[in-house]
Amino acid sequence: MLRHLVIPVLLLSLAACAGKNRFVLLEEEDGSVGSITIQNDAGTQTVSEAGTVTQVASAEAAPTEPEAISQEEIDQTWGATLQVSPMKPRSFLIYFITGTDILTEQSRRQLPQILDSIKEYPAPEVAVIGHTDTVDSAERNARLARDRAEAIRDVLIDEGLDRNLIEVDSHGESNLLVPTPDNTDEPRNRRVEVTVR
Repeated sequence: MLRHLVIPVLLLSLAACAGKNRFVLLEEEDGSVGSITIQNDAGTQTVSEAGTVTQVASAEAAPTEPEAISQEEIDQTWGATLQVSPMKPRSFLIYFITGTDILTEQSRRQLPQILDSIKEYPAPEVAVIGHTDTVDSAERNARLARDRAEAIRDVLIDEGLDRNLIEVDSHGESNLLVPTPDNTDEPRNRRVEVTVR
């Protein structure tokens, strides 16, 4: 997802005071840069270089040519908004002993890391999705995947997370991490994905 700031939406009062709507493109944490296109009845402008801004003075004015903006100005003008941006989702995969909802030893040791991560979010929402390999019938695998997801949900609740913040789902054998034919024992498919957002 592009990490960009659309100022009229996020800082409408500042835009009104300045008399202009400003659109700034920021670099991703990994250094990649996407693009944003601003369009109104008067024209279109695409911004594809990080640290550049285009402005629109009114609905009757075309967006300006992109121009460089300093990090200092970005921090001064939108620093407070950037500080309250939502945390990025984090995902964890934990694995199970074949045919059971019992975690592998390595995955059991991973639980504290998942719990610590959840505590970092001020208002966490957690998705817990169960999966299986292709051993057994699709119907039984759907139930086993749900059992696995519910077992992890119960651990999270036991650690103090509100049940209403946890969404549980089962993909059974329909969303394999490692594609295999039917009746294939594949440990990497016997998993629960925990996503915190």
